[in-house]
Amino acid sequence: MIVAMEGGATHTRAGLYAEDGTCLAEAESGPSNPVACGTETAAMTLVELARRLLAGRDVPRLEIWAGLAGAGASAVQASVAEIVGQALGAARVRITTDLHPILFANAGPGSGALVIAGTGSAVIAKNLHGRLLRIGGRGALFGDDGSAYRVAVDALRACAEMVDGLGPETALIAQLPPAAGLGSFDEFVLWSGSAEKRAVADLARTVAEVAGDGDIVARACLDEQARRLAAQAVAAVEQLHLGEGARLFLHGSLLTECGEFREAFRQSVDQYVAAQFMDCPVTGHRAVYRAFCETDDSAAWASTWQADGMTAPETPSSPTEGKISSVVTLDQLDALGIVRLMNGVDATLPAVVAAQESVLAQAVEAAAAAIAGGGRIVYLGAGTSGRLGVLDASECPPTFGVSPSRVIGLIAGGERALRESIEGEEDSRDAGIADLDRVEAGPKDFVVGIAASGSTPYVAAALDRAKQRGCTTALVCCNPAPAAQADIMICLATGPEVLAGSTRLRAGTATKMVLNILSTGAMALSGYVYHGLMVEMKPSNTKLRLRAARIVDSISGVGKAQATELLKAANWSIPTAVVMAIKQVDYPTATALLREGGSRLRSILGKDTKRY
Repeated sequence: MIVAMEGGATHTRAGLYAEDGTCLAEAESGPSNPVACGTETAAMTLVELARRLLAGRDVPRLEIWAGLAGAGASAVQASVAEIVGQALGAARVRITTDLHPILFANAGPGSGALVIAGTGSAVIAKNLHGRLLRIGGRGALFGDDGSAYRVAVDALRACAEMVDGLGPETALIAQLPPAAGLGSFDEFVLWSGSAEKRAVADLARTVAEVAGDGDIVARACLDEQARRLAAQAVAAVEQLHLGEGARLFLHGSLLTECGEFREAFRQSVDQYVAAQFMDCPVTGHRAVYRAFCETDDSAAWASTWQADGMTAPETPSSPTEGKISSVVTLDQLDALGIVRLMNGVDATLPAVVAAQESVLAQAVEAAAAAIAGGGRIVYLGAGTSGRLGVLDASECPPTFGVSPSRVIGLIAGGERALRESIEGEEDSRDAGIADLDRVEAGPKDFVVGIAASGSTPYVAAALDRAKQRGCTTALVCCNPAPAAQADIMICLATGPEVLAGSTRLRAGTATKMVLNILSTGAMALSGYVYHGLMVEMKPSNTKLRLRAARIVDSISGVGKAQATELLKAANWSIPTAVVMAIKQVDYPTATALLREGGSRLRSILGKDTKRY
């Protein structure tokens, strides 16, 4: 079977293809642009997608074909291909850009040029002699002429010139702020400091609407960028000698959805060459599949990794054992240098976690189902991984008011291992099995193994035992090709550590982020959270009683003094005090209402949050 994928800076879409070309299934996940989110994170997005499509299928031979924005460099293509191939045990992996497949799938063996104008822009062309040419597409810093991003930037600058008295009046000044969720144009200065490229580019839709209403400034923004994009297309036609009637395949939201832009582009091209303007009927993962079907591994625009006969350089058993590619090491830096280096490498971790959003959501749902169904969340791990699991479990009772028996943490070596290093215990498979048997894990429970390497014997054996006992299982690791297996695989591409092998650093931080999401999400779905507040918290000290009063006041609006009195009357039960305030009932009636509603506020006061 073949999994074909097309990905960029916002999402990745994949299709599972049979030998006859039939698309058997499709799936979608987060970003996979290696420039935007890192090579390993991009690769893990592909791995996660493939695993979802292949779940429950017997696949004797697997190939992965992908077209990724940002994968123009052959070294990047090769690196992504190797990580994906090894993680999935694939026979062959082929990686290229997101542009080449669309051109080859739509132009076939003939010549032509693909013109893209979406968030970014680019022109890629080929002639009958096999020569390829790419123009533009170098990102925002180098212009992205003819893109939605540039249209939006031009429009914002035109508004600024109007405000400063340097340019004509335009309706854009009133229309752009609400389109960005802002109250006034002045707020764009602060907004622009953190806005992603996609968010800026989305404003081009508003520019097109205002241009359609006859605004000359908005129309000038569209026309100028259409002219610039046309210049790139004409240059490609002339440099490759595509001749009269050259086919220009138009792709991207500006060209396919904005009639004013498309017409301005066509008119600009017509001034210089006689071209045929064509749509792209084949896009996405289908274009990737078709393009690779019609080319072999010798194509210069793609990189191929093959399992058979490949002699790969020796690598550590886990990426966390490697060494970061920094010019200097920790011991060569002063205090400020160490802070900057560590902070810099940690800054990529949110994207690492984001790449696993789909499988993490599955884990949240499984954990919520366990809690709502009377089961438990059981964390287990060794060393740092085990301590993180125990920590998350221990924080659930005070945060959510859940019984300590509902979320438990098991660590290799037992309680002593929380304070001392007993690393040898992680090698004991028997200990993992015995610990899981001791807590009598069963079908209602959700067992989460935590192992940075993905191969800890204690964890692997416990997960296997959990499956035998009918539990739903998950693995949280920092290795794209873990030895341990579970129903839900959360593989974080954290890569090497600044202190090689010290998984309490990047691996530990990313793992803590995942556990935060897992337990908090599970409790929220199970009704332990109301309007983002810890309504099941137990007010056991002065600080928490003050917080409880603020929560009751926030929900009911009775004021902090009255909220405190209600809490006293309700034996410091936040849900009971809230029901007393909103329903204006006494304590016995409030407790009866809660009992009828499953002891959850959401069932009594509203249902805008999903409950199990």
